Amino acid sequence: MDQLSSKQINEWEAYDKLDPIGTWRADYRMAALSSLIMNGMIAWSGDKEEKKPTVPLDFMPDWGGDNEKEAPQQSVEDQKRVLRALVSGQKKRLEREKDLEETSKRTPIKLKKK
Repeated sequence: MDQLSSKQINEWEAYDKLDPIGTWRADYRMAALSSLIMNGMIAWSGDKEEKKPTVPLDFMPDWGGDNEKEAPQQSVEDQKRVLRALVSGQKKRLEREKDLEETSKRTPIKLKKK
């Protein structure tokens, strides 16, 4: 910074406004990726009517505290529904693993030659 003139510093500040350098840009990249994944999961799960699509700014950290909004409170029923879904998914995974294990123990089928 000691070697930059005032004009050069102003040019760098202007350039940074056009094409940000540093952590904000990295945060935005991760927010864009998070938004993409979330929208894909919403589309995959079929909850399009219940959930609105996300945008990268939904995932951007608010380091300055300028956009503070109250976090929505999750009802007890919502918490129960989420836990039931997690347990159900775990049970299905265990059943699939058991089926695969049983399938792998079978003796191979001999094919008849024509």
